[in-house]
Amino acid sequence: MKALAGVRVLDFGLLTAGANTSAMLADLGADVIKIESGAYLDPFRVVGKPDNEKGWWNRSPQFRFTNRNKRGLALNLKAPEGQRVIRELAAHCDIVVENFRRGVLDRAALGYKDLSAINPRLVFAAISSQGDTGPERMNVSFGSTLDATSGIASLTGYEGEEPRISGMDVNYPDQIVSLFATGIVIAAIMEARRTGKGAFLDFSQREVASFTLGEEIVAASADPARASGRRGNREEGVAQQDAHRCKDGRWIAVTLDAPDPAIDAFCAGRDSADAVAALLARGIAAAPCNDGADLLRDTKLQGVTLVRDERGGLVKGLPYRLDGKGISIERPGPDLGQHTDEVLRELLGYDDAQLKKLADTGVTSTTPTVGEV
Repeated sequence: MKALAGVRVLDFGLLTAGANTSAMLADLGADVIKIESGAYLDPFRVVGKPDNEKGWWNRSPQFRFTNRNKRGLALNLKAPEGQRVIRELAAHCDIVVENFRRGVLDRAALGYKDLSAINPRLVFAAISSQGDTGPERMNVSFGSTLDATSGIASLTGYEGEEPRISGMDVNYPDQIVSLFATGIVIAAIMEARRTGKGAFLDFSQREVASFTLGEEIVAASADPARASGRRGNREEGVAQQDAHRCKDGRWIAVTLDAPDPAIDAFCAGRDSADAVAALLARGIAAAPCNDGADLLRDTKLQGVTLVRDERGGLVKGLPYRLDGKGISIERPGPDLGQHTDEVLRELLGYDDAQLKKLADTGVTSTTPTVGEV
């Protein structure tokens, strides 16, 4: 039995920060119910739009990459009936994960105050750009702006050059907040099981990203002149450290205890594998600069970095192993509303007439609304 078997999650998570938090809970055995609707898709369905053919919203690689092991429920949160169904579902759930702009769920009477009144055991994880309080709480952000506001961009890049942001392919702040959030949600649900009382968990992506720069912040506040700033691959206390291009066109990273002006030529005259092997044999730290294809081929990382689901699509792995195993893909990312009838019958006991009424009024529509995509 998996660690979170018997735990149920109401998942409003979008893109990476929210959706990857709930995905890791699903990987650990939680029953994660992904809430979307034709009126508002997870933006990854649109960003990853592969074509213009019917059903394109169910074929986005980016969406499937981050939403494995979930069930999909279509509910229009703008419709009073959709809001009513969410409140019913909340009574049967243990966790809520959301990363909407602040106030979206509160205006629909679906925020922590409203749902915890229905279910006092509910752990409510609110993941946002700047946190739930403060003058910047309504700011919209992406990984790039969080790189900037957290201070990360002040340290990335080369001396004398412009700051570097992690960009859409990485969105580093989104990735790390999902790791922190998953751990704290698990701790909170353990406490809720013990005490019968839930909690509101306020995650500021900016604060989490800044937390990772603690020593740099302390140094800069104590003496601004000591702030390290951008330094490329140089590291204080390390004699020489850089990436070097090899004869086969690939790059390797090398860290030296003493300066060696010949290291660049040494690498340029050898294929990357030979250069790494020769340096390691001399006791010098060296490693190839791998890309995604390299990681997929590395059997030691199976299930940890990237894996493929039953449809052959790439899926984000787990950052740890359990019982020596990586991720297990029990179901691929769901089609929009794929499990709507199943979930509403199972948890709320809805019959055919009730399901038909929701469908006929568009509350459970699984077709994107014109103009909303």
